[in-house]
Amino acid sequence: MKSLITEPLGLYGWKRAEPVLLAALLSEEPLLLVGAHGCAKSFVLERLAEALGMEFRSYNASLINYDDLVGVPLPDATRTKLEYLSSPESIWDAEVVFIDEISRTRPELQNKLFPIIYDRRVQGRPLTRLVYRWAAMNPPPTDEELDEGDALYLGSEPLDAALADRFPYIMSVPDWDDLTPADQKKVLADQFAGRHEFPVAIRELVAEARKRYEELVLELTPRLTPYIVTLVPKLHAAKYDVSTRRATMLMRCAIAVHAAREVLSKLTAGDVPELYDSARLALLNTLPDRARRRLNAAELTAICKSAWELSMRDEADPLVQLMKINDSVLRLRKMVAERLVVPPDRAAVIIGEGVAKAKPHLRRGLALATYLGVREQADIPASTVELLAEEIHGVFIACDLTCTVTPDKSAIARAAGARIADANRRFGSESEFAQYHSNLLNSLLPDGFANTRAVNEASSDFESLWKEFSL
Repeated sequence: MKSLITEPLGLYGWKRAEPVLLAALLSEEPLLLVGAHGCAKSFVLERLAEALGMEFRSYNASLINYDDLVGVPLPDATRTKLEYLSSPESIWDAEVVFIDEISRTRPELQNKLFPIIYDRRVQGRPLTRLVYRWAAMNPPPTDEELDEGDALYLGSEPLDAALADRFPYIMSVPDWDDLTPADQKKVLADQFAGRHEFPVAIRELVAEARKRYEELVLELTPRLTPYIVTLVPKLHAAKYDVSTRRATMLMRCAIAVHAAREVLSKLTAGDVPELYDSARLALLNTLPDRARRRLNAAELTAICKSAWELSMRDEADPLVQLMKINDSVLRLRKMVAERLVVPPDRAAVIIGEGVAKAKPHLRRGLALATYLGVREQADIPASTVELLAEEIHGVFIACDLTCTVTPDKSAIARAAGARIADANRRFGSESEFAQYHSNLLNSLLPDGFANTRAVNEASSDFESLWKEFSL
């Protein structure tokens, strides 16, 4: 798809962001850009406001006081209410407000920005002309950067969760390292090219995209509803911050991004956009977590794909029931215990994720019980069998309690011996369970257990799995 908004301004590497920018324009909802210094965050927003022909106010949140926004409050002639002695830079007549360095705002001022950004109000008074509320910030430093003293933006704090949740669109801006070598060369050459104008009329483009959005709301809501319902619990399980407000934003953003992609594709004679790709793009550019930490795009894409696929299946489908369980270990246990029939590729993922997420001292027992539970299934992928075999191969090597242990591990060895003796007594030393149980505990000696409690937990968990899986 040809660039219609960013490359004409001399911004290269932004093309993937154009549908998000257009979605924010057509919806008139708040937009937050997150990116390194010098990557043209302010420039693109100023030029968009100029192209739209709207009254623009720009404020540096690290420097301003509240009076700079609203003016100085003074009693009116009747002394019954306040009027504001404002300047040309005050917010009252603004149609577009851009708050730069919003993550450097003092806490008391952040609280006063809430109603401006979300409700278009100041001190309870509506800002009748205000349409767009935009902001920008540098990425907050990671814990690792702070620990190592490598933080580049020490003054940039993670944005308050409630304030971040007021921005439906939270977009990562490409930096130099995100550009292709070809785009890097264009950036260097373009600095001498002078001012650029848009090749399209932005106001007309926004109007067309808004019209398409209104048409798509009724059409896409039934398809996106099960997707959002499936997606949100998965995001919660992965520790992403998704409020009820954000869930509704996800729906609006997905429709708006799809409308924007359709209009841009039509104007550039591009391919017809797929709704899934629009939903994924919206997800990557709406989570408030981006204002507090760096996001894992690969993880989010996997979550999005899983939710999308599941939302197209019947509720009675065993795979749907499984994937509603957010705990990977519990999901695996249910699949094996109930002998649920799911596609082999999905079973492989469930097994791999479940074993990987188990506690270290319980992992081998879970892998062993899983192998014993699924070994008769001919369609289990070879890679999955190999994964299980790698984890449990030690169990199939003859083990006994004569293995060498250091003095500090002797208590662990005695605990393992006691658990083995107890199982032999209750199940019979020649029983299949007792033999697997004995080899399992011995295969983890001497370093597979941190303490005697871990020995007891591994023994009890394997016995529970044996019964649960009806082995």
